[in-house]
Amino acid sequence: MPHPGNMVNIFVDSTSAFQSIDGFGVNINAKYWDEGRLIPALELLVDDLGATLFRVDVWGKSNWIDPTGKIGPASLDEHNLESIYRGDIFQRGWQMMRWMNSRGIQPYLTASGDVPAWMLGSDGKTLTDFADFSRMLASMVEWAKKREQIDLRLFGPLNETDLGSPEGPTVAPPDFVRVCEILVDELEIRGLDDIRLVVAEQSRFDDSYLRELAQSQKLSERIGAFGMHDYTGYSREAYQAVRQAVQSGLNPEIPLWMTEYGDLEQSGEREWYVAWVMTQRLFDHLENGFSASLVWDAFDNYHDHDEAWTIYGLLRAGLRLYTPKKRYYACKQVFRFVRPGFVRLAAESDSPGVRVLAFSDPAREQFTVVGINQSNLPAWLNVLLKGFPEEVLRGKVSYYRTSQDENCHTVDRLPASGMHWPFTGITARVPAASIFTLTTLNT
Repeated sequence: MPHPGNMVNIFVDSTSAFQSIDGFGVNINAKYWDEGRLIPALELLVDDLGATLFRVDVWGKSNWIDPTGKIGPASLDEHNLESIYRGDIFQRGWQMMRWMNSRGIQPYLTASGDVPAWMLGSDGKTLTDFADFSRMLASMVEWAKKREQIDLRLFGPLNETDLGSPEGPTVAPPDFVRVCEILVDELEIRGLDDIRLVVAEQSRFDDSYLRELAQSQKLSERIGAFGMHDYTGYSREAYQAVRQAVQSGLNPEIPLWMTEYGDLEQSGEREWYVAWVMTQRLFDHLENGFSASLVWDAFDNYHDHDEAWTIYGLLRAGLRLYTPKKRYYACKQVFRFVRPGFVRLAAESDSPGVRVLAFSDPAREQFTVVGINQSNLPAWLNVLLKGFPEEVLRGKVSYYRTSQDENCHTVDRLPASGMHWPFTGITARVPAASIFTLTTLNT
């Protein structure tokens, strides 16, 4: 006879709050715009998944002014830049971002991959021409803002410089700061002092870049977010070191974002495993003070900087058809129901087998509880709410669940308060190995 499960008390305290949530989203390859044929996939990501953040890579490498490296600094000539930015590849990017603007979304523009060889030092790996590199980046941002009238505020200038090629040029932490300071000056010259940088987009999860960036006086008001990447999961000590680097900096209010996260499993045959570990990592980000997380990748596609087809997408790519994978539905349990502007609340489970997070709007009129039943037994939840308005406690919540056999399935509508002791809170049965959401949001 199967085990009936155990009672698990969850305590949510609305009087104790942590970081504000900036949103959730995806990295996206603009080359697949395809004259708007990508719009159904974009609508799925925005309207169903709940994505509000899009990290847009237009070219795929950071060599768009001189892909062969044969022109040299003359490639920064105004006529060459105009021909590139009016060309097909950039037009796809401008059109995609214009569509995002039409949906009230400010795209987060980024540059990644190899740079023209003449910008590198004698080792052929390390960025040395900071000035021309900054001029190239600023020219793209200026064209987007002034010529294409794209509404954007965030720009990521470099990618995984701790790894180097093909992810980006090699740039040591002190030089990274100098590049960003030169770029900020170049942006100001062009009247783009509203642009905020997302840095350092590093692969290795440590404080080596953030510690130096956070101490730059010039950058203290020009960094919009500190971006990190996660494909393996990290220790609490590693998260603590990163948080401390920001908190001890000149502007401790700069938020932490996980601008790439996912899993590197490449067979395509372990989708539930990938969905599960990605959700655990997303919980890690949020528990450790991150305000945003962006999945790598929006959909399966060919990435230029790696020169490889990848299957890291939330959506499986077919012939002009994009189908959600299990990882999509696992992300939806959080992305759809934890909205920008929500704050994370204190939440605790009395069972080590059930992991839980809670969020609400600032007025505590809406809330969302998300959790993972990590045990091999069902859990009978008793979610006790503290400090919420009476009308919330008298209301109802929607219960959604993703498991090996369910895809963000609508399970039930439940009272926010129970009538029968000991189940006096939200009462829900959660099967083993499942992801659950309890929310007041009307979707």
